[in-house]
Amino acid sequence: MSASGGGLTTRFLTAVVILAVLFTLIWVPALSVGLALFITLLVAIALREYYAMAHATEMKPASDAGVLAGSCVTFSGFFLGPENTSAVLYAGCIFVMAVLVLRARLSAPAFAASVFGVVYVGWFPAHIGFLHRVPDFGPGLVTVLIASVALTDTAAFFVGKALGRHKLAQRVSPNKTWEGAIGGFSASVLALALFYVLRERLGWSALPDWSLGRYLLAGAALSLVAQIGDLTESSIKRSAGVKDSGQAFPGHGGVLDRCDGILFAAPVLYYIHTY
Repeated sequence: MSASGGGLTTRFLTAVVILAVLFTLIWVPALSVGLALFITLLVAIALREYYAMAHATEMKPASDAGVLAGSCVTFSGFFLGPENTSAVLYAGCIFVMAVLVLRARLSAPAFAASVFGVVYVGWFPAHIGFLHRVPDFGPGLVTVLIASVALTDTAAFFVGKALGRHKLAQRVSPNKTWEGAIGGFSASVLALALFYVLRERLGWSALPDWSLGRYLLAGAALSLVAQIGDLTESSIKRSAGVKDSGQAFPGHGGVLDRCDGILFAAPVLYYIHTY
């Protein structure tokens, strides 16, 4: 995407609107159901995008069943614990496989693509629900997640444009560079260090009660897996022969294009906090 002119303006305005809606839903307790519905809607759209790309590679997954199963998994994460949501995940995987059997689509690629969609686009974002349900720190944890991934994306884009010389994964995403990746990584680590300062010096008690080392670890891990998530989605798009996963967000492409890093990062942050 071009970094100049109307493209950047559209990208910026879209991001502002999305973040305004998202942070309102995250931080207003009375809107917790609205947050669950909003995230589940995004997941349903992302699942449609994923299964459309899978169909383009002739895998022939159970798309409708996968969208239903994955959306249920994500939604359950906002109201059930990890153990019960794992049961919903299992049931969803069995459901999509049963649909494939009944439709006589008996192929390993169809089974793999169908189940992977439920796990990748359904189970991973269920961890946003797990994070939001953490007592005392839930909204703060989700804010840390979004800030880390967003700053990784933004810094990688601009640093890569300005300084990028060495290709990161040319066959997968030709525009990504090692310089951009390092810039995104550094931005995430610095952001998490700032969150620590905000909690310790300014008393922002809604942020997690972690040591500086744990904040820095989270910043590093979130940026790393977010960039792996970005490259993973780029690989799926390349295999499907498409530039964007969809057109849900003007200036950004599809939901998967915008949320690929968050899908990978949400579980990491949850387990960093839990363990």
